[in-house]
Amino acid sequence: MPAPATIVRALCAVALCLLAQSSFAQSYPARPVRVVVPWPAGIGPDTICRQVTQKLADRLGQPFVVDNKPGVAGHLGGEMVVRAAPDGHTLLCGVSTSFVTTPHVLPKLAYNPLNDLEPISLVGRSQMVLVATPSLPVDDLPSLLAYMKANPGKLSYASQGIGSSNHLAMELLKIKAGVTATHVPYNAIGAAGDLVSGRVQLLFDPYVTSAQFIQTGKLKLVAVASGERLPDHPGVKTAQETIPGLELWGWAAFFAPVGTPRAIVEQLNVELRKVLDTKDIKDSFSRMGFVTAGMPSEEARRYIKSEYDRWGSVVRDANIKPEQ
Repeated sequence: MPAPATIVRALCAVALCLLAQSSFAQSYPARPVRVVVPWPAGIGPDTICRQVTQKLADRLGQPFVVDNKPGVAGHLGGEMVVRAAPDGHTLLCGVSTSFVTTPHVLPKLAYNPLNDLEPISLVGRSQMVLVATPSLPVDDLPSLLAYMKANPGKLSYASQGIGSSNHLAMELLKIKAGVTATHVPYNAIGAAGDLVSGRVQLLFDPYVTSAQFIQTGKLKLVAVASGERLPDHPGVKTAQETIPGLELWGWAAFFAPVGTPRAIVEQLNVELRKVLDTKDIKDSFSRMGFVTAGMPSEEARRYIKSEYDRWGSVVRDANIKPEQ
């Protein structure tokens, strides 16, 4: 049995550690917080990150300054945050692609997204849809699959690049349904024009991006790839209703460098979830095709890891090779 003096020293050490953690939280933030958004200004993830950072600034009394650093499928900004001091004054507002899909197919990265960044909380999830060029003679997912089986290899589908979420979503559909289609990767968001014209025929896309094309009849809504039917299109079935397990969500989340004091991570988690629970944020997200997704930090870690494992399995099953 340990000597009483040893026990006292151990308890003192624990108390000092807790006191230090508490002092970190009480003094945070001590200066403006830089929030790196690894995507261009003006697109969906940037917009929701900016709305949240403004609310955090109001609550915590320091500016939260968005710094757009696009490049390398979101990994340029991620690497910058990994190399920052782990004191809570440099954060990342990252998206799902950079954490659960592209790490499986990009050349060796300079950091490990899962191990070198600390999840704070998911912020929002975007509803994804499967859209088609209007001239395609299908009305829903069952008729699309029937057409693809009757015309093997005839159709092509767009994506934002090898390993992107819309690429892997179609690969998952091909695996589960036993159909074929040709992949046409784009280097940036710009496939909509070719889809409208019929140069490519299919695309998994965030609903917020495709909604205006669907509403004007320039694109055909085939299926909802996320978990629930869309309120604007209640008659369009989810992909899971035809192919169980075919579900796709895009998401954004806040991260800190590994080593950031736990008290600061938890403080940010609490404040983020309060922000996300406000009516104006919920309503604003809804108008853009997002739903708020605040959760405890450990739950966020488990969710991201499960999605990483899931899409890694798709990469292996589809034999997708890393980009060179």
